[in-house]
Amino acid sequence: MATHHRLNEDQLRIIEEIVAVLEDPDANLMREGGRRLWLQLLRDAVDGLPEESYAVPRQELVSVVRACVVRKGALTPLRQATELVAPALDRHLQPLLEEWQAHTVYGTRSWAPLREALQRLLEAGELAALVSRVTDGRRVLPPYCTTPWQAFVHLCDLNSPASGLPPSMVLLEHLACLPEFVPCATEIVRWNDHFARQWGLLHEDDGLLALRAGLRTAPPGSGTEPARPVRPRRPEIRVYIRVAPDQRPQAAGARRRAPRSQRYHVSACVKYWESPALHREPGTDSGAPVTRAQLGACVSGLLSRMAPQWRDRSEEVALEFFLPLELLTEPVEWWDRDPARRFPKPLLSQYRVSLHSLERVQRQEFHRAWRARWAHYKTAAGDGPRTGTTVYQCPSDPAVADAAHLGRLDVAVGSDHDVIGLLLCAPPMRKGELGAEELVLALELGVPMLLYPRERGVPDAWPAAVREMPAGEGLRGLRRLAQQWRIDAASGRPAPHDLTAIRSMGLIWDNPDHLLDGGPSAPATFVGGTE
Repeated sequence: MATHHRLNEDQLRIIEEIVAVLEDPDANLMREGGRRLWLQLLRDAVDGLPEESYAVPRQELVSVVRACVVRKGALTPLRQATELVAPALDRHLQPLLEEWQAHTVYGTRSWAPLREALQRLLEAGELAALVSRVTDGRRVLPPYCTTPWQAFVHLCDLNSPASGLPPSMVLLEHLACLPEFVPCATEIVRWNDHFARQWGLLHEDDGLLALRAGLRTAPPGSGTEPARPVRPRRPEIRVYIRVAPDQRPQAAGARRRAPRSQRYHVSACVKYWESPALHREPGTDSGAPVTRAQLGACVSGLLSRMAPQWRDRSEEVALEFFLPLELLTEPVEWWDRDPARRFPKPLLSQYRVSLHSLERVQRQEFHRAWRARWAHYKTAAGDGPRTGTTVYQCPSDPAVADAAHLGRLDVAVGSDHDVIGLLLCAPPMRKGELGAEELVLALELGVPMLLYPRERGVPDAWPAAVREMPAGEGLRGLRRLAQQWRIDAASGRPAPHDLTAIRSMGLIWDNPDHLLDGGPSAPATFVGGTE
């Protein structure tokens, strides 16, 4: 029989979040039959669950979850029953169950400050590599762990090696050395100091202070330096800009007079590096829909209205555009920041500009293949240049790229997970045209990187330039190199390739870890694609 448990604020929050996951409207648990089956499986595995019936499903879920979390060994049946009845919920449920279990280790201190500090996102693959390192390869980070906080609670059940600190504490020390965590390093250090004193792990030769000193003084390559060298990297303000087609039907009278040109809604939100949430700033919506020709001026006005909100900040600003298929040929980096001036002021001179596929993020049927190919990319060559991954080049002559070509492309790329980039043979201008069909096929196959000309008849320098881009830094350096080439071209400095080819260079780099994961801070919660 379970004894009475007084729940603290952190535990009540976890119960609330578990119930919120189970309440997913698309899950079987919100249907009477699915919930009855779920309860039957749980009662078969866990003794003493409440027998009360409730008219409101949420009350029933709260009662059962509350009973399971306080019973020893009941979390595993809770997960198993949920996975059987509503398998789509597992990746959201498991991190919360691990967070509850972590309370048996760290439950004597309020979690809120540390939890908020560890919601920041790291680069793709970096968190997994860090977990592997601090555990000496004993633990592989599961795909449902997408934030340092989730990685931390996941490691709380892993015992310390024969000598040394718990891997969860070691992970925190490594994180405190990274530039992204400088603002919250004090909270991380305070947390580790508290438990190291409580457990007698502060002053030993292999204790916390020795590890901390070693991380900050070890030479590169010694094996004891931080998982990523501490380097002066300025944090960024990320502005996510969604350009979505206006779906409102045209008035009947206007339809008879003339076909209406497609219009678009433009909206934005901001992700500050020190905050786990997305922020809607004043003036981040275009209001009335605008035409394609008005998009550049609309974005210019939006950025002008947002700029006063950043008057006290010194970070760089990155613009991340989510564009529908028919707008991917727009020269976004070259849009004018101030059309009223008598000389061009392109966005690229002040911002780092990235493009993403709106369709890919919004259409959930694309997500499994996308995640699978990205996971293969992250593990293809460890931490070094991604020499094990390739860019597939479609025929440079669109005349020979017919329907048979699309069939061959489907097989060649679909069967080869080493392909993480696709070089289109033609601009993806309109649905039904070859370049657009290649692009949609790439989305279906989960290819995260797309390279394409934005104009027809681009000189031969275009594919030659693209083939050179992976050299040196590997595919990871593509965006930086493309940005530098464009800046060189705009500033009049000598450029390594034909200026027309550089201006025509379209590049999409869609990272599902960044775009889909991260809870409320994920861009998909703003762009669409999480429901």
